Amino acid sequence: MDNPFGFFDRCYCIHLPNPQRRVTIEAQFERVGIKGVQYVHADRPPPQFEMSNMRRCGRGEFGVNLSHIKAVVHAIADGAERPLFVEDDIVFDPKAMPAEFPSDWDVLYLGGHPRENVERVSDSLVKVGKFSCAEAYALRRGVLVEFFGYWCNRISKLEAMYDFILGEFAETHHAYCVYPLVCEQIIGISQISGKVDDKRKLVARGWVNHLGREHVTSAHLKYSTV
Repeated sequence: MDNPFGFFDRCYCIHLPNPQRRVTIEAQFERVGIKGVQYVHADRPPPQFEMSNMRRCGRGEFGVNLSHIKAVVHAIADGAERPLFVEDDIVFDPKAMPAEFPSDWDVLYLGGHPRENVERVSDSLVKVGKFSCAEAYALRRGVLVEFFGYWCNRISKLEAMYDFILGEFAETHHAYCVYPLVCEQIIGISQISGKVDDKRKLVARGWVNHLGREHVTSAHLKYSTV
């Protein structure tokens, strides 16, 4: 396969309508050969809306939830077999994409970090359980409807951040992550808090703690000790 991203038959970008963000992420898609991207956005609730089961800004995190699940519904309606979901504030490292993927995958992460120990299955893949971050992931067609139902039942519970919901779903399914990571979140303004967000230390600590210092990239080793 000339383009490793050709493994995914659809791409849905969670996009905060902003001209500069659009230019930046379109340049990333162009660089790695991802075409036919569908941009998805759900408005955050009004100021008087409150969600007490979120971590930080309840309105912002619920808005992110709605955008992601809206993209999942689009994938279901479109008949996507291997849809890729990405947020609009990431940078890709196409060299990290593996040539092959496991046949039994249900959830496939290209970025983020584990919340529990992982198992190395190849030079470029680890089998994961509970996971965090949702900047780039794929869901196999066979679990899309199941995940939508899971989200509907989970959104009213405690700590209902989207990446936690997805990560808990991954824990009970065949979930993998490409490592070294194919993408990472760039330092920029968070869609949730509206403030500058830098997740490098958080991501590095997750990999060091759950994969082991001797197996992580030099960048993750560096940031885990900064």
